[in-house]
Amino acid sequence: MKYFVNEEVRKESGGTCYFEFQKGKHRNKYWLKDSICIHADLFDELLLFNLFSDSLGDFDYYGPTNEIGKEQWQVIIEKSKENEHWKLVIEELKPWAEECFTKHKCFTICGI
Repeated sequence: MKYFVNEEVRKESGGTCYFEFQKGKHRNKYWLKDSICIHADLFDELLLFNLFSDSLGDFDYYGPTNEIGKEQWQVIIEKSKENEHWKLVIEELKPWAEECFTKHKCFTICGI
């Protein structure tokens, strides 16, 4: 993957400056085995805050309160088409998110 890393790669890096995408609702735990992560520097460089805040209306950069349901996910997909980088990031995220929705009603983005 170009933008995201799995938990094993994140752990090997020794870093914690990542946005963690967790399947389902946040359960007050971090760095879950089935999570994927994007480094905060890349998140900022690609202005992904703008994508998520514009799509959701409210995005917590620092907290674990960003729950994305199927309807919000569709809004994010549509909004991502406005920017080539956003579109590529969301295309990479799509298989993980679609698999998540087969078992969960949402996924959670945990901020840094």
